[in-house]
Amino acid sequence: MTEDQNALLVFSEELGELALELLALQNHVSKAIRFGIDEQRDLPTSNRDRISAEWNDLLGSLQVLASRGIELKPDIAAITMKVAKVEKYKEYSKQLGQVV
Repeated sequence: MTEDQNALLVFSEELGELALELLALQNHVSKAIRFGIDEQRDLPTSNRDRISAEWNDLLGSLQVLASRGIELKPDIAAITMKVAKVEKYKEYSKQLGQVV
């Protein structure tokens, strides 16, 4: 295996870990929507705490990639466009009576 192939393999492994982190994060966000952000049930931490922990795991995986020379930097223009798109469709949902 070449060094490039090795770097790509490491990146592939990180993507797999990232996928698992995103699924866990999605699950915690769903629980927060259903039960409230600070709800805890019989667990030692709240939904907010679990979301924060998963988010930090995600950011940590990005740091690991950066330490290997694979930097995924925010693109402010793309982020701004996404925020505008979310706002546009939120307004549309309001018009349909789905968001109040």
